[in-house]
Amino acid sequence: MQRSLIKKGAEADIYMIEWYNRKAISKIRTPKQYRHAELDLAVRKQRTVHEASLMSAAKLAGVATPFMYFVDPARTEIVMEFVEGPSAKDALTTSLCNEMGRYSAILHANNIIHGDPTTSNFILSEKGLVLLDFGLAYYSERTEDMAVDIRLTKEVFTSAHIALEGAFESFAAGYASVAGEKRTAKLLENVREIEQRGRYARVA
Repeated sequence: MQRSLIKKGAEADIYMIEWYNRKAISKIRTPKQYRHAELDLAVRKQRTVHEASLMSAAKLAGVATPFMYFVDPARTEIVMEFVEGPSAKDALTTSLCNEMGRYSAILHANNIIHGDPTTSNFILSEKGLVLLDFGLAYYSERTEDMAVDIRLTKEVFTSAHIALEGAFESFAAGYASVAGEKRTAKLLENVREIEQRGRYARVA
């Protein structure tokens, strides 16, 4: 099978491959030399299965994710659909921000924390917005964890997309359309508290 390296990450390498005559993505978790070999393999297997499980759970909840073709725990590999289209990072609009907020609220309603909800991990395909990379995702019912997820998105909006007016407000409106105004207000208050703690820590 021919493989073309797209991205070399800290946890995994991403390849473009051909899977039964169609373009596909292969994500393989790479060995860590600082861990004992058997422990390392066990950790990578567990994380591979965990990521695949969270992607499936997100899709079932109503968030568009790449279709998974194959999961191989022994090779710590996930083979998934190649999603064609620009990333939200390169094509961001307030309507996309709104949809990102909606997706985030759906995940949180199902106790899924994405862990890296940046505009680079959203692809605008022909069928709509698709969320990628659940490598840092985990389950949590904690409001604080959900607020951290939201804050990560807000930080991207206020740094990489500062020229787009109303980005975070549109995101928050999309979130509220699923979670409700009261729940959203509570989470945004928690986001502000986290930001205050961060500012205090930097000053100190």
